[in-house]
Amino acid sequence: MSDQSPIVVKFAKYDKNMNFLVKSEHKGSLLKVLNDVLEHADNYNETSAIIDGSSFKRIEKKAYPGAALREALLNAFAHADYFIRSNIKIEFFEDKVKITNPGGIYKATLEEIMDGIQTYRNPGLVRILSKLNYVENFGTGIPRILNAYAGQEKQPFFDPTENFFKLTLPNLIFNIDPLSDPIPDPILDPLTDFEIALMKTIKENPGLNAMQLLNKMLIIYPNATIDKVKNSLKRRLAKYCEFMGSRNGGGYHLRKKDEIDGTRTTRND
Repeated sequence: MSDQSPIVVKFAKYDKNMNFLVKSEHKGSLLKVLNDVLEHADNYNETSAIIDGSSFKRIEKKAYPGAALREALLNAFAHADYFIRSNIKIEFFEDKVKITNPGGIYKATLEEIMDGIQTYRNPGLVRILSKLNYVENFGTGIPRILNAYAGQEKQPFFDPTENFFKLTLPNLIFNIDPLSDPIPDPILDPLTDFEIALMKTIKENPGLNAMQLLNKMLIIYPNATIDKVKNSLKRRLAKYCEFMGSRNGGGYHLRKKDEIDGTRTTRND
């Protein structure tokens, strides 16, 4: 693991047409390369914030959940066959990341390693990574990846061959569909905390006019103004809220889900 190590790790990120957005090679000692790759990969593990339409809480969701991405990368380094003249490749696509390392599964089956069975192609390397707290050396890497995706529609795909091990992790925030996402009625627009609170107030108190809403909002936002409430309702919240009733006796209500979707479709057209 000296600085003269021949290890080369290729790192890439593509756009939807497979054009390179990022293309780099990492060389040096194994630990230096590993740290560089872990840092780069973490930077590309994007976070999407959606708003739960039931609780109006902002919920963050990672593209690659839990420890899945880190464990996949560590697995590639720990179990690669460094005698094969090839490279470890990490490729980020819009909808997935694909990690390929030389060396198939070492003296085990895919089912066995998914169940936590350990085999060692590089026992010395695994011991060092364990002492430095990169891995636990307990056969938990693959099970952790599976656990991170538990309950998700998209699942990791393992493709071992005789000479290579390929692992594809799906991007869980790629093309989130408001109709099929498990969170009820998710709101994908980047709303402010004030706008979220205003929507929650309307849901809990349907039929209030702008001044009545302001009085409610002043409890949690003492500096709120009637202009701020009206501007929010007329602009960024117009897709989610509507005024119903007469000018003097009416008030604001949340739109139904199909009405919101219809508004979105109309705007896209």
